[in-house]
Amino acid sequence: MSDVRRGSRPRFVALAAALVCLGFWSAPASGQALREQVASLITTQPAVVGATADPLAAARSRDTLLGLFGVEMSSTPLTAGTSGFVYQLNRDLGVVERASDSFGAFFTERALRVGHRRTAVGFVVQDASFDAVQGLSLDDGVFPVNAVRTAGVQQPYAVDQLRLQLTTRTYTVRGVYGATDRLDLGAAIPYVQARIDGARVTTATGQPVFQVLREGRSSGIGDASVTARYRLVNEGRAGLALGSDVRLPTGRAADLLGTGSLAVRGQVIASWEDGPLAVAANAGVGVGGASDEVFGSGAVTLAAGPRVTLVGEVMTRRLSDLHRASQVYEPHSTIAGIESMRWVADSTSAVAIGYAVAGVKWNVTGSVLLGANLLFRLTDGGLRARVTPALTLDYDLLR
Repeated sequence: MSDVRRGSRPRFVALAAALVCLGFWSAPASGQALREQVASLITTQPAVVGATADPLAAARSRDTLLGLFGVEMSSTPLTAGTSGFVYQLNRDLGVVERASDSFGAFFTERALRVGHRRTAVGFVVQDASFDAVQGLSLDDGVFPVNAVRTAGVQQPYAVDQLRLQLTTRTYTVRGVYGATDRLDLGAAIPYVQARIDGARVTTATGQPVFQVLREGRSSGIGDASVTARYRLVNEGRAGLALGSDVRLPTGRAADLLGTGSLAVRGQVIASWEDGPLAVAANAGVGVGGASDEVFGSGAVTLAAGPRVTLVGEVMTRRLSDLHRASQVYEPHSTIAGIESMRWVADSTSAVAIGYAVAGVKWNVTGSVLLGANLLFRLTDGGLRARVTPALTLDYDLLR
């Protein structure tokens, strides 16, 4: 059982409440929404090649790329909203005791529940930075957004190139309550800071002749979620559970803070433990939000000591609205004998994304648990994120 003093609870609850209140203050850092700024980077066509500018091709590229960016940025995996501390009733002794030597994984959930009438709260800070789009023939974040060529000639004579970086930092306050020994109810409220930095250069006959710069920031509440977890099978430290998540469209989609639509996910959760070693597996489907998806994950945790747990995980997601895109040349919409390039998504197939996670959780004292993890992208479909780090804090409140 926890040895945390009851007097520390009000201070922690006050801190969490302050963070939630901070999230309700939100405002874009500039007058133009981030999505509009990215769109203008893609569609702006300089007068120096005015005779060959093709607004219809630019609009097609804009729709394709913004669709891919929106799906990717809103689909970065978030740490699970479950507690690192789990308890269950020892019916032989008639007391509630820690149900696991491990503090669990970060993204892959286990069937063990927080415990009847127990409450746990947490705080997560997660960074994500995207600097290229794999499958779009990019190099170090630079890719063509417009090009024109003479019909029948392979090499374009004018090319617009865009360098674009998208970054987000997410602060999430979360909580979970054990309604029964088997049922947990939870909620999470994210506060998101988003930023875009872009530069567009037009090169004609080998010389850069035009440049457009955009830099924008926004911040505010992201898409909040409510969760439920129910343990179906209870066999000591092994078990099977069902989970559901409802993500609410509380974030401004125009500023890349949310998806703009309701999302629902359901999953099956299985786990098994033997002393310090534990394994867990999740699988499920999601509908709504930025994209429908099928997902799965697996985790191995090792209690290296009574206060330290080592975590390794793998995850996969197949997003139905995330597709590979390719450069397609078609006849210019207004000029005969000229072809213009536009980005076109291959809607016949969805992209699967793989991740690996390495991390550690440390029980600092009493019921305070600190965690740190690194999320690595294993596949090259969609946006290429740099290594995504996260810090977590869990706190188990006494009954």
